[in-house]
Amino acid sequence: MTKGMIISDIARHISSSKSVGIITHIMPDGDAIASVLALTLGLRKKGLHPIAIRNDVIPKEYGFLPGLNHLTDLDDLHEYPETLVVLDCGDIERLGQGCELATKAGTVINLDHHISNTMFGNLNLVDTGAAATGEIVYQLIKLMGIDMDVDIATCLYTAILTDTGGFKYDNTTWISHTIAGELITLGVKPNLVSQMVFDTRTLSKTKLIGKAIDTIKIYHDGKTAVMYVDRHMLEQAGSSRDELEGLINFARDIQGVEVAVLIKEVSDQQFKVGFRSKEYTDVSRIAGVFGGGGHKKAAGCTINGGLTAVRKKLLEEIENAYNRREGI
Repeated sequence: MTKGMIISDIARHISSSKSVGIITHIMPDGDAIASVLALTLGLRKKGLHPIAIRNDVIPKEYGFLPGLNHLTDLDDLHEYPETLVVLDCGDIERLGQGCELATKAGTVINLDHHISNTMFGNLNLVDTGAAATGEIVYQLIKLMGIDMDVDIATCLYTAILTDTGGFKYDNTTWISHTIAGELITLGVKPNLVSQMVFDTRTLSKTKLIGKAIDTIKIYHDGKTAVMYVDRHMLEQAGSSRDELEGLINFARDIQGVEVAVLIKEVSDQQFKVGFRSKEYTDVSRIAGVFGGGGHKKAAGCTINGGLTAVRKKLLEEIENAYNRREGI
């Protein structure tokens, strides 16, 4: 089945469903939450009544996004939606407690762009060539004949802006710029969105950045930078885990670094790990060793154990990746 046929089937199914829930992964990033809001606003404009489901804290930098008032907390749902649209989620387990919704839904629609997506939906549209899930949602909204307004456009622009790193990452394509250009004609203010996403942060996050930077250690002759954040650091900074987004960039941006790692303590003996690479390393392959996944240059996983042991395992796999490239 072609991509065009799949997206047409998805559009028809959503339009004919008695109830539609829209959800994304826990610890949502800009693409995730903005895509949920864009699709929610679009379907509401079409006369449907989707339920936008919040299953985790929304990072503070996205508090400006239109449509946040339409979010319903997972715990406040009174019934299971007939159709569940899952956005930007490579693995159903990343829904956290929202996994139960997927098991109860009559149809699960999976819209994503991660190369490691497990194709868990009844209807799957996984476009690994898309720079952001927001680009896929844009196509769906257009196909459904929904007239975009500035609110929908702002959400879509934010989704694409964040997952391309401000149009700096090599996943940025001419399509990304073409869509962004159209969204700007609808009234999006690029400078204001960029300022809110990249150039505004709380004092608590600023303090956390300082603490995290102090943990950076360099390995593999300067090619690997590892940093970590534990619960004590969050408490000292007066911060929360929703302020962790973007922290890993301070390690990745160090001159000479190819792979950056952020180890985040979740609970005793459990860590969430984020990976970023600059040029040639496929970090989704490294994350896959530990049951995770993502993109070639941005991926993540969860590992159990003590911090020292977790760091050792990660460094071994990163070294293996370097050795594969060098033919060792």
